Amino acid sequence: MRLSLRRRAIYTGLAGHFSDDELWPLLALWEKKYSDKPPFALNEFLGEVVLRSERKLERARLYRELVGALTGAADNLLPDPEAQLAAWREGRNEAARSMSGPDTAAQASFLALNQALLAQMDSVQQQALRRFAAGNLGGMEVSVELSARLQAWFEQGAIDGIERLGLEQLRKLLNLLYIGLCEYFGPVRADRMLSQAISRVDEQGTAGSARRLL
Repeated sequence: MRLSLRRRAIYTGLAGHFSDDELWPLLALWEKKYSDKPPFALNEFLGEVVLRSERKLERARLYRELVGALTGAADNLLPDPEAQLAAWREGRNEAARSMSGPDTAAQASFLALNQALLAQMDSVQQQALRRFAAGNLGGMEVSVELSARLQAWFEQGAIDGIERLGLEQLRKLLNLLYIGLCEYFGPVRADRMLSQAISRVDEQGTAGSARRLL
């Protein structure tokens, strides 16, 4: 299936669930990270969609609609949103540049959220999640040196790796942890654990809003 047709299918499946403000970032995420992956990666994409959404989603229904759009007739799909997506990207570039440097408030939120997640696990589960994250840093798109620092942070708690990260990189790191949660606990429990961790951090109010990381 051509990229344009797959993009139309993903767009069609998402459009009924999200506003434009929510839709374009999700479609851009799919195109950048998942458009060249095999069909079974759709579930991983949905994991990121759930992580980024600030409201409860009917994940099973959304999955069925995306699969239906990908496997159904092209005549039932919305027009290709390539031009709208390109316009959204162009308008976002300036804002993205301002978010690329180190962000101490986001770092504090991330560390608090990480602790709130680990608090819901026993020591064996914590080690398994850390090993998973340390072994899957390839998608972070950081230098070899920073990747090594992040691996040390997961394995030994070395703080200097986190201090180098900006908001977008911290979001990728949180998504990596979420994928690990899905691997070990399943998506339903992973969603619940993340929601509880976010609520706990926001209630404490000492590290800024954890929802900035979504």
